Formats: sequence, structure tokens, C-alpha cells
Amino acid sequence: MEEKTEAGVALLFTAPVATVGLLVATAFGGIIGSAAWIFSKIWQVGFPTLWRLKIEEKEISKSPCDKNGIKEGIWLGIAMSAVMFVAWIFSRDYLQPDEIKAFVEPFGLLNPWLYLAAFIYWFTFNSLLEEYLFRWFIFEKCETLVGGKWAIVLASLAFTSHHVFGTLEMFPLWAVILASIGIFSGGAIWSLLYLRHRSIWPSYISHVIVDITMFGIGGYILFA
Repeated sequence: MEEKTEAGVALLFTAPVATVGLLVATAFGGIIGSAAWIFSKIWQVGFPTLWRLKIEEKEISKSPCDKNGIKEGIWLGIAMSAVMFVAWIFSRDYLQPDEIKAFVEPFGLLNPWLYLAAFIYWFTFNSLLEEYLFRWFIFEKCETLVGGKWAIVLASLAFTSHHVFGTLEMFPLWAVILASIGIFSGGAIWSLLYLRHRSIWPSYISHVIVDITMFGIGGYILFA
């Protein structure tokens, strides 16, 4: 199979999966929604791994990185968190906490212990999964198709799309647009980090710092 065709096929089976999984989970809820969400997570890990091993016939890399990449990830994570915090300070009076609580209640996230468990899951597994999928697999396939600069845009659009539908349920349209710009910008920064260092660890560390800030703000909204 031609390299670009192969990359296109790989993207077809990965780029929409996170969005579809979240859509089904949100639309149906309950057992069906949970099953769809879990299946999408398994697919997001399993398909790129099998593609790497069976189609490309390459070993899975540990994605080594130098200290400079790690430092960049830390400082960018802090900077992005500061921007997120300032944006929340200026917009919090216009948000509707009751709508946010209504959205997360079916997932049990109004229970502080479950919220803590979700937070631990998010920064230990989900952030790493998203870097594995979007910054490694999807970015590299986009890079094969259109080159590095446009790959940043395409991978960031894929990353943004599956977050949009969750924010639509919780926030007014203006906040969804603002959040989407922030998510796209974050995805672009993390893709650029991957392009610079060819490792998912700088973007993962940055992602974790941002998630800590996000869950801190979310915890204040839900429980303060």
C-alpha cells in the first residue's frame, strides 16, 4: 500500500473514534453510553498499537526525550494553565453552575470521591492516551499526508472536535467557542512540541499540568 494511502486509512479508523465515542456516550448514557465510551478508549489504544506492529511492522517506542523537551513541557503547561485560570476568572460570573452539575451528575461526579478518582484517571491515563493517539499516531499520519506544519492544524482539529460536544452540553455557545479556541491552541502547542522533540513526554507533562488546573476549577464549580 502506498504510504499516503496507508496514512489516510489509518486516520479514517482513528481520528473520528474519540468524537463518536463521546457522542454515543452523551446521547444514550447508561450502560450503552458507558460501553461505547469504554470501547472507544480501548480502540484508541489498540488500533494504533496493532497498526504499528502488524501493518508497519515496527516496534513500539518508549518515546525517549531529552531534558530540554521536558522543561519546555513544564513551562508551557504552567503558561497555558495561567491563561486558563485568567479566562475562568473573567467568565465565571456568566457561567451556569447548575447546568454543569446537571451534565456531570449522571456520571457520578457530584460525589467528591468519584470526582477525585476521575481526576486521578484523567492525568495518569487519559492525558497519556490522548498524547499517544493525537500527538503520536494521528499527527504522524497527518504529517505523511500534508507535512509538519499542516499536520499541526489537522491533528489539532481532530483533538478539538471530540471536546466540543462535551462542552456544548455544559456551557453557552460563547463559552464553547472560547473553550474550543483554547483546546485547539493547546493541541497545536502540544503537536509542535512533538514535532520539535519526537517524543510524547513533553506534551504529556504539559497536558497533565493543564488537567490539574482544569480539575481544580471544576472542583471549585461543583463543590465550593
